[in-house]
Amino acid sequence: MIVDFHAHVGDLRTPEDSQRVPVTFDGLLARLDEEGIDRAVVLPLGASPESTRGPWMFVEQPDVVSQIRAGAAHRDRLVMFGNLDPRMGCAGNLDAETIKNPPRPDFSWILDKFRELGCRGIGEMTANVPFDDPRMIRLCQQCGEAGLPVLFHVTGPGPGVYGVWDEPGSPRLRRLLEAAPGVVIVGHGPGFWAEISAPLTVQDKFIYPVGKVENEGSLPQLLRSFPNLYADLSATSGHNAITRDPAYGPRFLEEFQDRILFGTDVCYGGPGDRMPHLGTLRDLVRGNRLSKTAFEKIAGGNAVRLLGLAATTGGRVGGRGGR
Repeated sequence: MIVDFHAHVGDLRTPEDSQRVPVTFDGLLARLDEEGIDRAVVLPLGASPESTRGPWMFVEQPDVVSQIRAGAAHRDRLVMFGNLDPRMGCAGNLDAETIKNPPRPDFSWILDKFRELGCRGIGEMTANVPFDDPRMIRLCQQCGEAGLPVLFHVTGPGPGVYGVWDEPGSPRLRRLLEAAPGVVIVGHGPGFWAEISAPLTVQDKFIYPVGKVENEGSLPQLLRSFPNLYADLSATSGHNAITRDPAYGPRFLEEFQDRILFGTDVCYGGPGDRMPHLGTLRDLVRGNRLSKTAFEKIAGGNAVRLLGLAATTGGRVGGRGGR
């Protein structure tokens, strides 16, 4: 089975790119068929103010729950995640006594509601807070208790930035992994994939560094140290990380084949908005630079295992979307 672990449905256009085509559920399913993908994980948008721009307020399904309910009609192909913002865990006004020992936020009832709606995970987390924010740690701990993996869009430090942030070297991600060992953390985005190499500047956390991986960064080190950390290959950030160094990329995929997830992060519905990830993985197998076993795990096997999906078909190296 081939599973796109990172898909969206909705109108993400801004006033500057109104000519682009929104992604609909029918359009997503058609793309999956054309590319030879069996299922997709749909990550609801709009949980955090940083994740969307103003026009999103006026789309047909702007809230997370309406997107989940709409996706339920396609449960044979689509896996819905829930989504929320850890800042929803504000404890409110505190009196003179409780201010010394404020109550911890409780997200468990929200997570229970998501599970009742059929959600298999949480994300994409885009709140502009650090990984080790106490509310984020608490949310991840409770996601672990609920058996829900959490997918993060990662960026560098800065106010108002899209995504959960960290400094070079991923010290805050490490603290989250240490504090919440029971939850599966899935990383994605520039601030995550830049860490495939070192050293990094703060600016590198926002872009797509190029060139040979002369020194391993915090990402491979964290993957070796924390079995609950997974890597989502989607978007330009993931594709750039595994192709910037033709020698290191396949070695990275082979070593961490049990913890890498194929995804696309296609945000618009036009033919030119497709992503090259699946074709790149297939080409690596054809060139004997990636094992078929690793391909099958990355392309879908790991997602099947993480989400408890029924594995109905095998990972097709030369499937309908092969190049």
